[in-house]
Amino acid sequence: MPGPTARTPSGAFAAVAGSAALFGLTGTVAALGPDDLSPVTAGVWRSVIGGVCLLGLSAWRRMPISRYPLRNPWILIGAIGVAAYQLAFFEAVDRTGVALGTLVTIGAGPPVAGLLDWFVSGRRPSRSWMFGSTVAIAGVALLSGGSDGADATGIAFALVAATSFPLYGNACQRLMHDRPFLPAMATVFGAGFVLLIPLAVVSADDVLTDGSAVVTVVVLGVVTLAMAYVLWGVGLQALSLSVVVTTTLLEPAVAAALAVTVLDEPASVGLAAGLVLVATGVLISSRPSRATPPT
Repeated sequence: MPGPTARTPSGAFAAVAGSAALFGLTGTVAALGPDDLSPVTAGVWRSVIGGVCLLGLSAWRRMPISRYPLRNPWILIGAIGVAAYQLAFFEAVDRTGVALGTLVTIGAGPPVAGLLDWFVSGRRPSRSWMFGSTVAIAGVALLSGGSDGADATGIAFALVAATSFPLYGNACQRLMHDRPFLPAMATVFGAGFVLLIPLAVVSADDVLTDGSAVVTVVVLGVVTLAMAYVLWGVGLQALSLSVVVTTTLLEPAVAAALAVTVLDEPASVGLAAGLVLVATGVLISSRPSRATPPT
């Protein structure tokens, strides 16, 4: 039974935009959860539950990962990227604050993806992509606002997270050379959750003894990871990594809009301008690069 595919670049772009919208739910879901559920614990359990869901979905679609080569260095690279992203991002946010940690992580992702596309996949980023990414990153800066938490170690962790995100995206894309996108995604995230199991075991009492915590991590794992990365994988089949990561900049725009509409946070001119810049930058960067072939 084949997995879903994007028949056109527009369909792939829409799939990535949909995944960014689901990613953007993460902060709101976490904010509505119990106050004593730490961000690191939520992130670890989100990855474990999401990885299990992707493995189960792949098996249900009659594409279990055991049918495909498992001795591939990109599996380990992707797994390290998945685990490193969860740990580094939440540590960065804890040290620098949500605004600065998110800005550095999200903003540094597209340049890293562009370099990976160029040196690993042979796709040289276009000037339009560079310009569009710059505009979108400026929008993310407006959405994130100011921050006084310029902790050097925290910024270093944010840069590790920014590198990890496109790294496991590239690993998934490389695995798609010899398998469909769904088992490729399931293999990387399944291996990633194996690395995070010790942390999940240590924090089990903080989650399993609280019904609201269980609901929160299940929603985070199923909706904001498993469902989101299925759509993300659809986009990775047809688009370059740089375009996929830049399109994912829609995530903080969605998160900001939800913060205003659901969490009753105040709106501002800067927030509105940030939303417009992110949307404009993503559209500019995606159009000329959709059909850019590897060199």
